[in-house]
Amino acid sequence: MSKFEDKGHRPGLPADAQNVIGRKLKAMYDEVVQQPVPDRFLDLLAKLDADVNAQRSKKDGE
Repeated sequence: MSKFEDKGHRPGLPADAQNVIGRKLKAMYDEVVQQPVPDRFLDLLAKLDADVNAQRSKKDGE
């Protein structure tokens, strides 16, 4: 039997370990979501929006 053949059990972590990891990941994600968006990122998004709007206006004017 090769190491890739099914030996009758599923690989992975026990359910209790998965639950602990899941709770910690959720807590970390919730903390990140509460942080404000950095001004640099907001400025970049505004520039991208302006470029898209300028391209649309140019296309509409043709």
